[in-house]
Amino acid sequence: MAIIEDDPLFLRQEALFVERFGEQAHRDLTVTAFNSPATFLKGSSANFDILLLDILMPLYNGLTVAQEIRRFNPRIVILLITSAPQYAIRGYSVGALSYILKPLSWSIFKSEFARAIDQVLAEDRPTIMLQSGTKYLQVPHHEISYIESKRHKISVHTIKRDVTVPYTLSSLEERLVPFGFYRINSYYLVNMAHVEAVEGHDCLLDDGRELRISRARKRGFVKALTRYLSSDGWTDGNPSPNPDDPQ
Repeated sequence: MAIIEDDPLFLRQEALFVERFGEQAHRDLTVTAFNSPATFLKGSSANFDILLLDILMPLYNGLTVAQEIRRFNPRIVILLITSAPQYAIRGYSVGALSYILKPLSWSIFKSEFARAIDQVLAEDRPTIMLQSGTKYLQVPHHEISYIESKRHKISVHTIKRDVTVPYTLSSLEERLVPFGFYRINSYYLVNMAHVEAVEGHDCLLDDGRELRISRARKRGFVKALTRYLSSDGWTDGNPSPNPDDPQ
């Protein structure tokens, strides 16, 4: 991954945050730092998977730099770093995954960086990075049966074990819906790859569990499940939205 940041203090902090994330996630991350976009564009910039890009730099606008980068590296995952949120919102026009505001917060940084890792891994093998306690776990999507919200606790039920994570169900829904997951009520997010049948208002999973489908979501779920099965699962990570799904 690469960092483009003209402020040496922020450059150091971002590099330390990446190093800290790699240690907690037990993942080797190679980081190259650049104090100007010109240096980055002159190098082997097409080889990077993730880019932390400052928006406001002397002589440079990060959004313009991102447009240039997209010409030769359309797959690189871009995280914008800025003190001006009004500029960051425009980052979606250059395909930025998200933005992180200065001053940097470790909790926000690790959450957004985990999403970036997810996107890179999804290119070859759909995987989600989950935090559990002080550890980060790399969990393949196909191992997740369903995710449950119960008593203010989120449990990810996999074919190997259950993992308690400090996320909201909505945040996991946002990350997993593009890969064949569906929220069937306020408490359950299911992996449609593990759904065996729908009987009445019950969703039957391949491990024998029966989960209740809310009335408001049943019609949308059946449509999504039918579409998922007919296409043998979604492989591009970008299914069409269902207009019947409740917002």
